[in-house]
Amino acid sequence: MSKALLIMAHGSRSETANDEFRVLVNTVAESGPGAGQEYVAVLPCFLELANPSLIEAIQQLEHQPVKTVQLYPLFFNKGKHVGRDIPAQVEDARQRFPDLSIELLEYFGNAHGLTSLILQHVGEQA
Repeated sequence: MSKALLIMAHGSRSETANDEFRVLVNTVAESGPGAGQEYVAVLPCFLELANPSLIEAIQQLEHQPVKTVQLYPLFFNKGKHVGRDIPAQVEDARQRFPDLSIELLEYFGNAHGLTSLILQHVGEQA
């Protein structure tokens, strides 16, 4: 089954910040498959304030052989956006694209090893 990975950030009024996120997602895409997952596409999307939205990113996959879309929220905390807004957008996408399996992955703040990554990053700057 062909999969696509959409990585979602909040979005910013600053295009510089949005572009920085787009570069990060492109770097992830160029890094190749991780943990045995192979993706036909790895694309950025934004919750609000920037494009593409989740719906627009899925529309970009129209001519790709994709059956499953996995959405990875790059958010640190389970606040209003992770707990309510993102699931609502996923449900809307499921209604609009009934032929796709759209999976909401755990948000970044739940990642195993995040504490070690933070300590490593701080240590590199000390």
